[in-house]
Amino acid sequence: MDIASLWRRLRADPAEMPVPGARRATAAGDITIDVTQRCLASLPRLPGLTHNVTTVTVTSHRPGVPGHVTIGANFNSPDGNYQGPTTTVGQGQFTATSSRVETSFVLLPSGWPILGAGAEATWADNAPQSGTLSYWQIACDPLVWWYWPIRGIATVAQWFSPRSSPAPPDGPS
Repeated sequence: MDIASLWRRLRADPAEMPVPGARRATAAGDITIDVTQRCLASLPRLPGLTHNVTTVTVTSHRPGVPGHVTIGANFNSPDGNYQGPTTTVGQGQFTATSSRVETSFVLLPSGWPILGAGAEATWADNAPQSGTLSYWQIACDPLVWWYWPIRGIATVAQWFSPRSSPAPPDGPS
């Protein structure tokens, strides 16, 4: 699955850009997608350093019809001109008794503030493939990536910094 090409197929206006809150789905509307995000502290002593745990839930509106679901995610620029490559973040099955597929993943800091999440379902009854996608503002600080290198540089610098100690006496007076 490729979120950028799914976006191009599903949007009505060719000039429309993917922005937070944008949602698109195939005409049948057989599946919907929902995204939740939680910012969790990465290290207890550094509460400002968080990572984003993202959960994507895909729901089938064809109860009892089996289908295979692929879930993908990508990063996007604020103006929608850049859509990064899609990463498959989960797969699952709709069954006769289950109409939800859920996957969770850690969203690594990238500097790109918008998350694109999409899903495609292939149905066992040979109905046309269903697709849905949505765009979300990334909840945790998307620019937190710079913190790790600076923290590492500060630690290394401490190892090599001169240690201050009292000056030895000049000699007998």
